[in-house]
Amino acid sequence: MSVAAARLRPGGWFSPGTRKSNKWAGGKSAPSVPKRAAKPSVKPARNKAARRPVRIGGLLTALILFVLRFFGWTLGLLLVATLLGSISLGLIYGYRALTTSAHFAVSHVEIIGNRQLSTPEVLNLSGVTVGMNLLEVSLGEVSRKLQHNPWVESATVRRVLPDGVAIDIVEREPFFWVQQGGTLFYADRNGVPIAALELGRFVSLPVLILEQGVEPNWRLMEEWVRAVERLEFPFGFSDVAWLKVEDANLLRIHLEDRGLVIHFDLSDWRGHRAIMNQVWEDLRSRGELNNIERLTVMSGKAWVQLKQS
Repeated sequence: MSVAAARLRPGGWFSPGTRKSNKWAGGKSAPSVPKRAAKPSVKPARNKAARRPVRIGGLLTALILFVLRFFGWTLGLLLVATLLGSISLGLIYGYRALTTSAHFAVSHVEIIGNRQLSTPEVLNLSGVTVGMNLLEVSLGEVSRKLQHNPWVESATVRRVLPDGVAIDIVEREPFFWVQQGGTLFYADRNGVPIAALELGRFVSLPVLILEQGVEPNWRLMEEWVRAVERLEFPFGFSDVAWLKVEDANLLRIHLEDRGLVIHFDLSDWRGHRAIMNQVWEDLRSRGELNNIERLTVMSGKAWVQLKQS
């Protein structure tokens, strides 16, 4: 049988729907016929490079190469240098125009977070003045200047376009007075000095007295201080004249208005707080609170000493 007949016979190699069959229905072998190359069923993909976004750097490089090839190396280099110089001068003049424009002149400065420092003091420390160009204000430099002041813990500075500056200050909080070298200092809740007392910035605070060579348990001290702030004790810091740390966990607290000295053990301050509050309420209900000279709360017990009549 000829090859032409094989192509026309049903079930042959070229019959539709019989791609897997390469045999005749009658079982006889057919002469080997080379297969034709299949035509592609899909269109060839377009050049992907043609769809990539055009970049300015690539265009500039192509322009420089075109100039060099078209005008020659000598004239081309001269033209390229002229082009680049023009671009640089344009950027310089543009920057100068922006930094001298009255549109960006600082007209207001917003300051928040300052309590110890006045607004004029903050402005003076920052170096920002009304009329200076906003784009020339160095935010990092202004922040560093502010943080050089002992009252400033942190400072955040930002531009408010087109003509404003915002300064957000976090100040150190004075909690005690401490004495060093005959000078009283404001100190934070950990007894760290902040700045010397000033008459123009006077805040009445309890005096913190540290015995020489005694290192308080600052963790328990911090917890106790916050508990007093939350009014969990029968007195507040406004009632405390001075506070003396006699041992790592032992406090002597003087309530001047009552003429009362309290010895308090911090090692179990929560349990001792409950004992103190109970004794205090009992003395108050019996009208004997003003007759107490000393109250000692330690080792899970309380002792009361009456005033001498």
